[in-house]
Amino acid sequence: EPLQLPENPVQKLGILYSFPDWMIEVWLDQLSFQETEKLCQWMNHTPTIDLRVNILKSDLEQVESNFKDAGILVRKIPYLPQGLRLISSTGAIQNLPGFQDGWWCVQDSSAQLVGHLLDPQPGEVIIDVCAAPGGKTTHIAELMGDKGKIYACDKTASRLRKLTENAKRLNLQSIEICTGDSRTFTQFHNIADRVLLDAPCSGLGTMHRHADARWRQTPASVHELAQIQQELISHTANFVKPGGVLVYATCTLHPEENEEVITNFLEKNSHWQIEHPSFDFVDISPSGWLKVWPHEQDMDGFFMVRLRKTKDSE
Repeated sequence: EPLQLPENPVQKLGILYSFPDWMIEVWLDQLSFQETEKLCQWMNHTPTIDLRVNILKSDLEQVESNFKDAGILVRKIPYLPQGLRLISSTGAIQNLPGFQDGWWCVQDSSAQLVGHLLDPQPGEVIIDVCAAPGGKTTHIAELMGDKGKIYACDKTASRLRKLTENAKRLNLQSIEICTGDSRTFTQFHNIADRVLLDAPCSGLGTMHRHADARWRQTPASVHELAQIQQELISHTANFVKPGGVLVYATCTLHPEENEEVITNFLEKNSHWQIEHPSFDFVDISPSGWLKVWPHEQDMDGFFMVRLRKTKDSE
């Protein structure tokens, strides 16, 4: 006989789509029942693979025609000048045309947006404070024409090796590796034009890529992550020169790790303010932060905000 589903919307969606109740609650607090159901459905689909073309070595048209010649279907991703999405099965990524030549790398659309929000300029000093495995770091280098200095910091040496390999394959020279916990670094005080804090998070926006993660995270683990995020932003904000920019980004859809971290930071730091991005295709809240809902944009769930340091702290 048909499965009797509970009336309670949280339990109903949890059973139908195999998510823990607390996660459904987090989404229902932000979305209608219908929208939450669409989000759950999206999260249970097979993830797509997006590529980011390395504009220093190739361009979209060249990569697209190479794939076409190899019988592989790709399509351009709206609004992303370097984005291509694979729409046929491909076998091993490293065997695809142009990979060994550093013409492109794998990077989800939402993660590509973060680099554009940071908007790094040639010759600047940029610090990527949680850089490994380096998708966003290498994107920053490409956007700067590989001119300037990028300090790529992470506490996990093994993941930083991946970054070094990627930078080498993409032929990028402007990246310098710094191993260690960014919360303890003192050498970067007031030197950066821009800082990217792509913070460690619960990953609620990427559950389709890590299906088991939905059962690994708990409200307690989210709370612990929020503490780390607050420590990271309050320390690494000191790396930014007066007049400079900090972009805070996560791949989660949990307000405790996103809006609350930023609100808390701004309450304590009156010399910082949110800058509204000029993207016109993603929902930007009246406050100026940007949330990518996967079922609306068809890309990983992400939160990002661009902050400007108006002057030095008192």
